Amino acid sequence: MRPTLLRPLLLLPLLLAAACADAQSIHDRIYQPQTAPLSVAGLPRGATLDQVRTADGLLLRGVEVAGAADKPVLLVFHGNASSADRSVEWFAPLVAEGYGVVAAEYRGYSGNPGRPDAKSLAADADAFYARARALAGTRRVIVVGHSLGGGVAFGLATRQRLDALVTVGTFTRLRAMAPKIARAFVPDDYDNLAAVPTLDEPYFLIHGTADDVVPAQLGNALHVAAAKAHKAGASFVIAGGGHHPDAAVMAAIVDTIAARVAGTAAPALPASVKVYPFGQ
Repeated sequence: MRPTLLRPLLLLPLLLAAACADAQSIHDRIYQPQTAPLSVAGLPRGATLDQVRTADGLLLRGVEVAGAADKPVLLVFHGNASSADRSVEWFAPLVAEGYGVVAAEYRGYSGNPGRPDAKSLAADADAFYARARALAGTRRVIVVGHSLGGGVAFGLATRQRLDALVTVGTFTRLRAMAPKIARAFVPDDYDNLAAVPTLDEPYFLIHGTADDVVPAQLGNALHVAAAKAHKAGASFVIAGGGHHPDAAVMAAIVDTIAARVAGTAAPALPASVKVYPFGQ
């Protein structure tokens, strides 16, 4: 499974030197939509295509799995170059355990209409959150954002009180991913660091020490902000983990998060995962 990457932002100095760093060219490096329509072929049993309508009138397709009545629903926001069907593939071990999944798909991605930007993806997030809540019924909805999707998830948390927020390989703000000379040209900032003190739900941060896309120190900065603001939750640090952590490791971490949110006994974590509560 191809990892979601933000590496193209590292090309910004060359683009500037070549006088090509206009807003459109940078936009096209932040948002790299998959063009193939969504498909449930090869996905876990029970995966279906869903459809939501955004506040500005777009019909967007995503992928969902209803899951079991005694398991939470995961609302997943993928990174800048991934897709909803890949999200379900990544979380297949959790689907096998009975978790429900609503894998959001953004406008402009996977055949969906529209053009992605921060404001538009906020509308998309709201629509898929409503779908996840409807699917979940009385079950909890755990919102998971990977990479750029972490910025989308943080934004949702500023507008809704979630059952839990989980970010994976997420940056402090998008402009921190670009060289200083290029930061003024980045149109969508996704200031996650500023969002942390506003959270009113449990927050769980997952980051690999070998993440070569979003450096681990950015995850540490989010942890420090959460600790300073006395937020409920913890960081899960994966020794040697990259930007797209192994599916089995992710499943173990999400199981632990779900148990913490429910107030039940948490399962054992792999030896590679260390937990750092924000209160320490």
